[in-house]
Order: sequence, then structure tokens, then C-alpha cells
Amino acid sequence: KLTVRDKVLSISGEKVQVEVAKDENPHRSERVYGEFCRRFVLPTHVDVTKINAELVDGVLRVTLPKQEEAKAKEIQIS
Repeated sequence: KLTVRDKVLSISGEKVQVEVAKDENPHRSERVYGEFCRRFVLPTHVDVTKINAELVDGVLRVTLPKQEEAKAKEIQIS
């Protein structure tokens, strides 16, 4: 789950415990399971309305596009 509030991006989820079959004999189990939450303060130039996230093969990719810079306006002097 991704949420953005006051320029803070929160990523939260839950990792489930993987059951080991009884016929397998694991030497070591280092899997972490349970709920997690990470928060990141976003730079001011990120356009929060265009944030995109995708999960492929267990990898979460979050795209944070930059806002278009305010363009200088030329004013004619009369």
C-alpha cells in the first residue's frame, strides 16, 4: 500500500511466513515476516499526482516524476 500525505510517501505491507515442508531439512531460515512500514520525505519538485508504482517478480518500483518548472514569462516594455 502506498500513500502520500503532506509530501511524505508511506510504503506499507505484510510479509507472510513461508511454511517449510516436513520432508525438507532447512539448515538456516532468515526470512523475516510480519507487517512493515517505511516513510520517505519527498523533495518539493515531485509531482505527487503522477506517482506510479508497479510490483514485478517481488520487486516494487516507484516512479516519482518531477514537476514542470515554472516557465519564465517575458513581458514587453512599452
